[in-house]
Amino acid sequence: MKKITVLFGLTFLAVLWMGAQEIKVLDTVIIPTEQNNYTAPQFSPDGEKILFTQFGFKGLWLYDLSKKSLSQINDYTGAGYEPVFTADGKQLVFRIDEYVKMRKYSTLAIQTIGDKKIEYLSEKERYLTSALSLKARQIVAVADKEIRTYSIDKNESARALSFQEPVTYIEDQKIALIKDGEKTILAPLGEGNYVWPSLSPDRTRLLFTFAGRGTFVSDLNGNIIAELGAARAPKWSPDGKWIVFMLDEDDGHVITASDIWAVSADGQARIQLTKSNDMKEMYPAWSPLMDKIAFDTVDGRIGYLTIEISE
Repeated sequence: MKKITVLFGLTFLAVLWMGAQEIKVLDTVIIPTEQNNYTAPQFSPDGEKILFTQFGFKGLWLYDLSKKSLSQINDYTGAGYEPVFTADGKQLVFRIDEYVKMRKYSTLAIQTIGDKKIEYLSEKERYLTSALSLKARQIVAVADKEIRTYSIDKNESARALSFQEPVTYIEDQKIALIKDGEKTILAPLGEGNYVWPSLSPDRTRLLFTFAGRGTFVSDLNGNIIAELGAARAPKWSPDGKWIVFMLDEDDGHVITASDIWAVSADGQARIQLTKSNDMKEMYPAWSPLMDKIAFDTVDGRIGYLTIEISE
């Protein structure tokens, strides 16, 4: 593959004050690829690689930021829907979807990045979520509305596993919260369509979007703490102080504009981080080091912002 780095330099400088804190966008880089049909980027645990998938969540690719090299991990259908790295960054947990007589069945798999070896943790489940949590070598997922736990280590029984930290996902357009092994269904703003739920890094706050109303932060009982306004595909910063999101526009058929924004977790400070004439940036994701924000574009490119946060 011919590797050419596309650098957009200081295309846009954003400064955001929250008290004494400042965020600056230093540059924008587009990852060179042979084709433009990629989406849903996320960083590896060490922040040195970016994982992404093709449109339709088919297959996984990994870009090494220091080596500027791109490698394909697999070509499985569904693998790109919310895959999860193990803590050491050496393995990936993801779904493999297949359709039998118009019914979808999903297999939960774990793959080693280095040798591409794959193992199956469960096979052909109906209504299987992605891995909701992966901690201490155990995985929490939900299959057909039933909480499941799986062990990555063969010498440990998955049936004996228990988990302490809460996890969340969408069930029947509402927010499902699993805490201390018990599931609670939340609808903080009443009946409607809830999307993009996630827990703050300290697992004390819930971030979600309510269709037609905007994005909100609540406590784990559903009591609203902050109203963030329009903020699509929101993601917590690793320190829980910021939320990055996309603000897109459409004409009813196609996306006509989209940029990346940031908002403080209390909703008091909000600023535009990209302002490109030739790109429509979407679906941002934080680096664990908080020095970069990855994104995809409407036309299937993957890029990242280099940022600086200073006191």
